[in-house]
Amino acid sequence: MFGCLRRLGCLFVLCIAAVVAAFLTRDRWMPLLSGADSSAPETAEAAAGPAWQPVSDEGAARARRTIESLGRRTGPVFANLTAGDLASYFYIALSEQLPPSADSIEAATIANRLYVRAVISLDDFKAADALGPLAGIAGRRERLTMGGTFAVVRPGLAQFLVEDVRLGQLPIPRGAIPKLMRQVRRGTLPPGASESGLPFVVPTYLGDARVSGDNITIYKAAAK
Repeated sequence: MFGCLRRLGCLFVLCIAAVVAAFLTRDRWMPLLSGADSSAPETAEAAAGPAWQPVSDEGAARARRTIESLGRRTGPVFANLTAGDLASYFYIALSEQLPPSADSIEAATIANRLYVRAVISLDDFKAADALGPLAGIAGRRERLTMGGTFAVVRPGLAQFLVEDVRLGQLPIPRGAIPKLMRQVRRGTLPPGASESGLPFVVPTYLGDARVSGDNITIYKAAAK
């Protein structure tokens, strides 16, 4: 009887060991069940990351023509823009709110947000107080990355709602973003605009802008 119990005990231990071994080696055998090859390299798109596009005068001109087409009586009700072109267009409107030292400005769409990044001098930005303890480990010149969405506050006024900020590789806590945006903005915040937003003037016929994949779709305001 005791020999049987010992055999059952050994069998139980072996079963436990087999389960543990299967769990530890799951990266090897699970792809075989789905037909995937775990040794296959990443796709070029995944390895390369988002496609950052430079802000340029040419991009701003293309975006302006597209946006103006919505204002025509027989024009489309929506149109698509690349991240670089839209950022180029809005950069003109936001240029007075950005640090004077900003250069190497680029834009990309990531996870249904528009991201804009630029290299800035913290001396010109005057954001050290808003960064709190992060300011002590940040360089004098860093890459500032802001991600967010667009929202129309009222006809003729929109805002870039900043939801994600990084200074170099350091993420800024979301609760600190409104304070950081106050460092960026110049002048009085218009009524209805968010503390986390960068407001700017737009044509009254522009109704909305949404990020989807690699494109940003802009919509004509509904007729009243």
